[in-house]
Amino acid sequence: MSTPPVCGAQQPGSVSSPFDWGLFTAVGTAGGATAAAWAWASAHFALGAAGLTPAVATATFTSAVAGAAAIFVMVLYFALEPDGCIRSTTNGQPVCLSGIVEDTTDESNTAIAVLAPFAMGPAGMFDLVVKSMYWQYVTQNSYWVFCSPATPPAAMLPCFIKSKTACGGRIGSLVGVTAGAIGGVILGYLAGVAVAAAIGCSATLIFYILCVLVCLIVAAVVAAAVAYAGSLAGGWVGEAIASAGSDPVGDTWKGLQPGAIVTVKGNWITDPNLGNNELYYTTAINRTGQFKSPPSYTTADADSTAADDCPIIPTPTSPPVPPLQ
Repeated sequence: MSTPPVCGAQQPGSVSSPFDWGLFTAVGTAGGATAAAWAWASAHFALGAAGLTPAVATATFTSAVAGAAAIFVMVLYFALEPDGCIRSTTNGQPVCLSGIVEDTTDESNTAIAVLAPFAMGPAGMFDLVVKSMYWQYVTQNSYWVFCSPATPPAAMLPCFIKSKTACGGRIGSLVGVTAGAIGGVILGYLAGVAVAAAIGCSATLIFYILCVLVCLIVAAVVAAAVAYAGSLAGGWVGEAIASAGSDPVGDTWKGLQPGAIVTVKGNWITDPNLGNNELYYTTAINRTGQFKSPPSYTTADADSTAADDCPIIPTPTSPPVPPLQ
């Protein structure tokens, strides 16, 4: 295309988010587990425990399952994100393009890595001011176009970097929370029964109801805590294993500075939230030089750099467009 892209919102100006199968699957799994626990407990708790009736003993066990399932849902939701760890990334088109790095962003977070390894995201990203011959990668079927603050503004393509550590953390957390949930259900139920024995639930209706509520809460909290501890332990182990491997793309990205002249390859998609085109993920970075002046950069600056080894006059197909609700 010869006409410079229009920055910002395109037509249509909004994009519908895709149906979240990850959340649907996670909630369905937890709901099924809780229902199965109730059915199993109803069939096996023929006698009360610590003064509890069979029905309350069943409810205490099911409460423990629900507490563990809540943590399992949270971990499973993040584990099922289409980020290439467990589920494949959004299907796109492998492309090659070049330009000048406008800025870089480190998206790692130590607190998340320690307290929620299952929720770690990409390692980071950089905005690439593309050559004019690659404008269509920025604009085709997009709902939003990012531009540099230069005069005139220049079209940019966000390029995301996959985090191997995040993948290890998510996989490890899923394994850990599974083991933790099983142990949590057992410990949660036993804790609830122990509380009932310690309180000594009487036959008085009001006190009995309060006693039952305490048993249910204790069972759920203990089960959730054990499941969460399992997710943390598994996530930390997964992070440690993943960080020990090589990461050529990530290592190259860490060395990028604004002004770096690069040729990149990656999975070209339309972001399902904002609707901009992007590389998710960047699969190769070849740094070929450094631009002589600081940012911001124009398309003319990008066009003035040396020729790259990407195909001439690229003809991309349509990247996947987020489905309508």
